[in-house]
Amino acid sequence: MFPSGGIFGLSGELGSGKTTFVRAVIKAIASKNNVKFERVVSPSFVLHQSYERLKPPIHHYDLYRLDKVTEAMLIELQYYDIADQVKQQGGFLFVEWPELCVKDDCLGLDCRIAIEINHTQRRYRIIPIRTESK
Repeated sequence: MFPSGGIFGLSGELGSGKTTFVRAVIKAIASKNNVKFERVVSPSFVLHQSYERLKPPIHHYDLYRLDKVTEAMLIELQYYDIADQVKQQGGFLFVEWPELCVKDDCLGLDCRIAIEINHTQRRYRIIPIRTESK
């Protein structure tokens, strides 16, 4: 669906597996690149992690600790610069808790992945947002 990368919003309750999903993508791409990542950590406290050694590079934001995310906050977090870089390099940008943004379109998402958990099963719903070619 997005072979040359994209910007993905990850939604779901706490513990639903948003970071685990990103970790699996990073490890799969690292394996393909013959790069070993011992530890892929959640950006919950630092808000942003980057994996630029990978081809394509991956960036991961977690907005959970922010009450309401404004465009000014995203500028301060260098979100737009990273998003432009990701598009130019064909990389991936994952954003946990995109629903915390005060404006629906401020993240420039290509797709939203909703993760629902029901006891022992997870259900992934992929919702394309941008359908035009890149």
